[in-house]
Amino acid sequence: MRLKTTPEDFVVREAVDLHIRQKPARYRVYLLEKKGWNTADAVAAIARARRLPPGRIQYGGKKDRHAHTFQYVTIDHPADHSLSTPHYRLKAVGYATEPMAPGRVLANHFEVTVRELRPEEAARLVDGVRRVAAAGFPNYFDDQRFGSFDPRRGFIAEQMAQGRWEQALQIALTHVYPGEKSRAKARKRRLLEAWGDWATCLDLAETAFERRCFALLAEQPGGFRAALATARREEQEMWLSAWQAFLWNEVLRRLVAAAAGGDEPPAEAAGVAGPYRFARPTPELQQMVIPLPGRGMRFSDPRAGLILEDVLRERRLRPAQLEAELLPGLWLRSSPREAWVMPRSVRVDPPQPDERYPGFERVSLRFTLPRGAYATMLIKAAAH
Repeated sequence: MRLKTTPEDFVVREAVDLHIRQKPARYRVYLLEKKGWNTADAVAAIARARRLPPGRIQYGGKKDRHAHTFQYVTIDHPADHSLSTPHYRLKAVGYATEPMAPGRVLANHFEVTVRELRPEEAARLVDGVRRVAAAGFPNYFDDQRFGSFDPRRGFIAEQMAQGRWEQALQIALTHVYPGEKSRAKARKRRLLEAWGDWATCLDLAETAFERRCFALLAEQPGGFRAALATARREEQEMWLSAWQAFLWNEVLRRLVAAAAGGDEPPAEAAGVAGPYRFARPTPELQQMVIPLPGRGMRFSDPRAGLILEDVLRERRLRPAQLEAELLPGLWLRSSPREAWVMPRSVRVDPPQPDERYPGFERVSLRFTLPRGAYATMLIKAAAH
């Protein structure tokens, strides 16, 4: 089974709660269409091209780079900054009195083609999609969330919460991300080999973050926390969100296993930060809201809170560490997240011959998911 063979195999269109009008207002509204770029990099490139402070460009969701995506952004500047490149296009569509923000994303509409399926796999997937359309699926954060997770050394934010600042910085600077180019991989290996020799590391440094960190460490050899604080705020937030999502997923994993009962173990799909479990939901699980771990978390269902305590205990953590200020002005912020997702407007076509992989079949489907839910997780649930 193959997903995202081409960007056209995974199309995402954003639905937003943003009143777009043609009468001039403070914020210009644009439709950002992109392929092969993630949202943050595209927005940073636009800011550089138009010589704008990055903070003036606001968006809602971070869309996958391995997809053909359409989303809205606002720019706090009166000029028309429309532009087109081979990988992204920014088109002015109107004005708004308020900026775009994550909370303004209502849903995402997906058009997905799954390829390289054997006939029996294709038939099973079609049946699975119909089952998921009726019963929903667990609202796990999928692998895309865990790009900064290092299978051997763990989560950057967890190391920070435990006061292991050097280990956290080492992961941040030397972890190899999925899809990184061979040159970057080789440089990170050399940085790891030279770790502690800050002058050599500074000579090897290529990115601005690497140069800032190693220059600081050359002057302050123990300044690991201060070095982490020099990362872009968006990067720091991604470190925290990866760990937070893992903890939340672990709570849901155990709830799903409990819902399955002892007679029929849950199905599992492999994940980069732990397996995803699938089982028929109980009515309680379908209605449950689990807060993301962090400051201000409140559990409406005590079972989820008790499970989180178990997870933390196993990892030698205390609940208070979830509320600590890890870097200046940076801590885990709790927000509610539904445990179960019910997709809308699901349509699945009968299997067709796969023109890209002769001898196999493809399945095309369309559906709508609420903000924050993963289309790839729907596919995993349907396949299991």
